[in-house]
Amino acid sequence: MFRSTFFKGLAVLISCFLIHTPPSVAQQRTEDSLLQIVNTKPNDNSAFRALKALGELNNKTNAPKAIRYLKRAIVFPFHMEYSKEFVEVYNSLGELYHMLGQYDSSIVMHRQAIGLAQKFNFEKEIATAYQGIALTHMRQSVTDSARLYLQQALMISVKLGLHSMEAGIHVNLGNVFLEETKYPEAVNEFINASKIYETVAHDPAGLGKALVNIGNIETILGHYDKALEYTERSMRLSRETGNDINVAYCHRLKGRIYRKQVNHEKALSEYREAIKIYKQRSDYRNESETLQNVGNIYYDMHRYAEALKEYDKSLQIARAISNPALMAYGYSGIAFTWYELKKYTKAIAYFDSSKIKAREIKNRYLVMDAYEVISHINEEQKKYKEALAFHQAFSSLKDSLTSEENRKGAEEMEAKYQNAQKQSQIELLQKDQQLKNVSIQQNRIIQLAMITAFGLLIVIGALVFNRHRLIHQAKRQMEIEKMRNEIARDLHDDIGSTLSSINILSQLAIKENQNASTATYFQRIADQSAKMMESMSDMVWSINPENDSLQKMLARMKEFASEILEPKNINYQFTGEDSLSGISLDVTQRKNLFLIFKETINNAAKYSECSSIAISLGHVGAAFQLLIHDDGRGFDLQKTEQGNGLNNMRERAEEIHGKWNLETSPGKGTTMTLTIPIT
Repeated sequence: MFRSTFFKGLAVLISCFLIHTPPSVAQQRTEDSLLQIVNTKPNDNSAFRALKALGELNNKTNAPKAIRYLKRAIVFPFHMEYSKEFVEVYNSLGELYHMLGQYDSSIVMHRQAIGLAQKFNFEKEIATAYQGIALTHMRQSVTDSARLYLQQALMISVKLGLHSMEAGIHVNLGNVFLEETKYPEAVNEFINASKIYETVAHDPAGLGKALVNIGNIETILGHYDKALEYTERSMRLSRETGNDINVAYCHRLKGRIYRKQVNHEKALSEYREAIKIYKQRSDYRNESETLQNVGNIYYDMHRYAEALKEYDKSLQIARAISNPALMAYGYSGIAFTWYELKKYTKAIAYFDSSKIKAREIKNRYLVMDAYEVISHINEEQKKYKEALAFHQAFSSLKDSLTSEENRKGAEEMEAKYQNAQKQSQIELLQKDQQLKNVSIQQNRIIQLAMITAFGLLIVIGALVFNRHRLIHQAKRQMEIEKMRNEIARDLHDDIGSTLSSINILSQLAIKENQNASTATYFQRIADQSAKMMESMSDMVWSINPENDSLQKMLARMKEFASEILEPKNINYQFTGEDSLSGISLDVTQRKNLFLIFKETINNAAKYSECSSIAISLGHVGAAFQLLIHDDGRGFDLQKTEQGNGLNNMRERAEEIHGKWNLETSPGKGTTMTLTIPIT
């Protein structure tokens, strides 16, 4: 807050510019006025405050420019009358460096703020700095340190009675737990925040932020109806309080929910509403992020020209505000789109740009993505040596990241185990000390004390035993949950990577070996490895817990049908999708259902000579039914020798206690029906 009469007037001037002129014109005029103050009164206190105001004016639209102004402010001669504003400048610099992904610089600025604030006992600013350091540690996945700083900030906010800050810290703690995938703990923190906002702070805007965070957790857990309910409540509160930023975030969250439900049109509509708000507020960073979301929707819909257009808009804004993270993802999105369009030269160029920016922000996952796809491009262009080199780079980086994740997980588990052991020892020592005190103070009731001690020992023993039993059960449950992820990852990373290497090497051998007999064997190796890679992809997909929903199953079925039928100009149509809500299938059911679907579509495409295929899914009593009918030539089941394909489909149906039936006759097409009981 400005402390001088002059700067109160300046604040009014800024407001007038923002109200009566377009945002870009208003900002430029205000900036010119502030620069005039800096230039005409370079040694006056008003120059320091003008530089601070210039930083705040540009912090949403041009972070590097804002940093330049604020750095000029902190080298300004220090005066007691604006000591708190000096601390605020350091905290603002910390937030800006955090926004740009320059996390080391962010922590340095917040520590400077803490050092200065402690001299003058500015406790609120100390709490703000603690939160800034915590959020930076969270971005670096150092969650233990993030939680420690947030707890320190929480104690200060409770002491000072800053209820809105206290609730905000609970929100940040929830986000730390969210980073650790501890969803129950995250929800608990968001609920605590909502209670404080509603009953103590009386802050409906803050309550809206807490509710949308709960909606985000429900989205992650796949509870989309609950997620939409919380998001709608948050949006109503945010509109009533004029919190446009949270309204925009609610639109984005709804867009993400609809995307997960494969409702692309609704998702696009929500993202467009968010973009309108960001444009009005000149919030270029969030506008750029949301444009990338829109590009992702068009990419999902295979509308690649529109995807490129949205990604390019996002990239232009990211360049304008010099945001390397947004630029890295923008380049990556465009590169993937050109790859889908088989424009390999452009794809490689954009992947190279993505790698440069990804290394700048230390995002090795984007680098790994680039290596993997460039390897595929070289393989498709029969540049097998280059393909192998990039594949090896991808595998090496993947192994490094996997090893690092495993090491961090092991260290975290060890720390938790040691903490549990220490806590048990502390509890035992405390109980022992209590028994000694009772014995000294009450000598006349020694017998009763001994009985009490014996009873306490039994209770402690039972608690310790029960604690170990619960820890063992929890570890076992975690192992079971991790097993599917590990199996899917190992199949993809180890066996899948090996098969890919075999395929590339065999293709290279075919190209370089002129011996016809040897080339035939290499070709068989290449064909078999390619077939195994396809089967492995289906296995990995079915095992991965992320694909448990029936919506994911339906999306994969559509993708496969598109790949097989569209090149043959066979029309196809899915019906009954709206009736699938509430249906849950286990891993075995999903795997066999998809493989039966895949075999049926393959047979129809290869042998039926059909022009259209109808695919129906839905409830039949207490069962799930898949029906596929083609209008092809059909065949006589009695006269046709049944091969492995039909027998395999029958056996797969029996494995999941389902019923499989095939109806066909010459000239009347073929109908396959699969019925699976829903448990």
